[in-house]
Amino acid sequence: MTTDRRGAILLAHTDQCAPTMNRHEFADLFSLQMATLEAGRTRFFERSVESKSFKSHLDAVQLDPLPGPSLGPHEVPASSLVGRVDPGYLVYRWQGSSFPTIIYHHGNLERPFEMSGNAKNTFRTVLAVGTREIEANLLVVRAPFHRMAVREYLQRMGRIENFVAMLAVSTALVEQIVRECREGGCRQILVAGISLGGTVTNLHRTHFSSADAYVPMLAGTAQGDMFTQSAYRRLLGKAGRRNPEIVQELLNFTHEYLRVRDHNVFPLLARYDRYVPFERQEECYSDHPVRVMERGHITAALSPKLLRRHIVDVLKGETPGHGL
Repeated sequence: MTTDRRGAILLAHTDQCAPTMNRHEFADLFSLQMATLEAGRTRFFERSVESKSFKSHLDAVQLDPLPGPSLGPHEVPASSLVGRVDPGYLVYRWQGSSFPTIIYHHGNLERPFEMSGNAKNTFRTVLAVGTREIEANLLVVRAPFHRMAVREYLQRMGRIENFVAMLAVSTALVEQIVRECREGGCRQILVAGISLGGTVTNLHRTHFSSADAYVPMLAGTAQGDMFTQSAYRRLLGKAGRRNPEIVQELLNFTHEYLRVRDHNVFPLLARYDRYVPFERQEECYSDHPVRVMERGHITAALSPKLLRRHIVDVLKGETPGHGL
């Protein structure tokens, strides 16, 4: 028996789930419980769910000019409906326009420009560490608000309009990079992302579909349902809990997504994902084949070799199978 408050909460929670929970689901729920304790009362959409539509946010984005494919990090200040924000991108490797180009977008609260082993950075583990396996130019986009401390970030996310603006600015920046690459002679461009980055990947395809291939990983098109109907609801604040239908209306975009007829998307989902439930998100892709990992959200993110293999398979033009 433990007298530790955190341990008591965790034991109570996991005991309720024990009959049907495997280690992948446990990892998701354990991580979520830790995130809930760290966040305290600072939750997503705690204070407000008032926002204009994603399309309105996207149309309002104005980016400063990009410096081109020079190596290193680049800050790209942007104007948005919530004011000036701070996205950026890193050109990690540039071999020339004759090579394929991968534009990667990170997950929630990652630090995509930090390459130390301690950094929370799936770009490093999935692509940078495995550059010998990938004959391509490598770029990573950093979303607005991702230079902040966790608590400050969550304070901003207390208003859903900041979350929608973040998605819109990242989507606009991906499109600007795609255009710059096209103008520079790039012929094969792949946009990939994990979790939050997978959502941006899908949003870019929905509104532009200007890349040659899209690889959304651990994400679908029903992000509103993730906040309102999955285990991730633990991080949803008061305003969001009172108005789940507004959260869904602002963040779900399946109908718009399915209007795009291009066969250029190669999604990857995790069967035991408790953040992005497999059954709900799989149906978002309709007749597009979905590759499946026998993992959860956290254990999939901690399997960089498999994630890299999926991206490389798409890059090579191989049709991914149903399992990984």
